[in-house]
Amino acid sequence: MILYILRHAEKEPGDFYNPQLRHQDQPLSARGRQAALKLVTHFADKPITAIYISAYQRTGQTIAAVAELLHITPVVDGRLNEIDNGAVGDMMESEFEQAYPEVWLAYMAHRADFRYPGGETGAEAQARIQDFLDDKRLQHRGTDILLVSHDGLIRLMLCAVLGLPVYRRGDFRVDLCGLTELSFDNDRNRWQLLRFNQVCE
Repeated sequence: MILYILRHAEKEPGDFYNPQLRHQDQPLSARGRQAALKLVTHFADKPITAIYISAYQRTGQTIAAVAELLHITPVVDGRLNEIDNGAVGDMMESEFEQAYPEVWLAYMAHRADFRYPGGETGAEAQARIQDFLDDKRLQHRGTDILLVSHDGLIRLMLCAVLGLPVYRRGDFRVDLCGLTELSFDNDRNRWQLLRFNQVCE
């Protein structure tokens, strides 16, 4: 089983408030839409059987052309949503530091997990992505699937796969349209990292 993990393409700046989501729900920018079209070439010959996206519109827009080519309807799964950073979600870093100095210090230190004010801890966000991995590994045994998610959540997924503590997620950088690939090793009962952050543009 191969799991293709893709970060969404570039989003439009600005206020796109969605009361059902915890982050701004920006659509893709013009450059993001161009980058998304280029994904078709990369995935055209991949034997993908299912596509999963987060609840944010930019993930569905990123993979729409690929899904059309492969005749697959993407499935929204809230476990792929970005980590919930609660009250600091729309703050500038200077505002974050001033409003929540203790949380800011933990955020900058990268030495322990912490909770965003009104949001999640890294461990809580990682638990839902681990649940997704366990669920889809059993559901799609022996087939390849693709998911489109967000920077922070993909970095937490890597920590889970590599056995790193959640506060080490800052050690990774995931570019827009960055592709990561995992393979499940049945003999060792664990995921293996095949590819990390290949930019498909």
